[in-house]
Amino acid sequence: AAYPCRVRGWGRFFAQRSTDHRGTPEKPGLVATMLSDSQLEAIGLRREGAPPSVTIGMGYEIAAANAEGVLADLDFREKGGYTRDVVMVEPLSGGAPMKALLYSATPDNPNFDRTMLDPDAAAAVIASAVGPSGQNAEYLSNLTQWLRSLDVDDLEEDGLMDLEARVNELQGGQ
Repeated sequence: AAYPCRVRGWGRFFAQRSTDHRGTPEKPGLVATMLSDSQLEAIGLRREGAPPSVTIGMGYEIAAANAEGVLADLDFREKGGYTRDVVMVEPLSGGAPMKALLYSATPDNPNFDRTMLDPDAAAAVIASAVGPSGQNAEYLSNLTQWLRSLDVDDLEEDGLMDLEARVNELQGGQ
């Protein structure tokens, strides 16, 4: 089963360099990663005591019989500096919160590029990068379109929408 869900205490950022999906070794792209509020505080991007960050994404329920194979596939796909965290997620459709596995590229991994936390710098990369999985801008656009389609009242993804607008401007208003 798959369902949209919310995780509190984590924010989404385009700060993970991608040389194998949305960029190349010669011209890396950027993919989204999740940073915990404590990580954001440690690197000075969040003040202690601020309300928790909120991010919306997809949760997938995997049958126990398939778990080992799915985890092996995910670990291979997320090999570029990602770690696993167990978090509580809230299904957007309601229901009880549940544990989920979250892959996060930590700020100390070699592909994390702190300079990309500047929206103008990230937009410049995303606007022009292309990799084996396609245009970097398409990746961002697919994410923002999906988020808008959810029609969630408390959608706290303004940073992503602003990033998309900056990329569109750099691409000539596409």
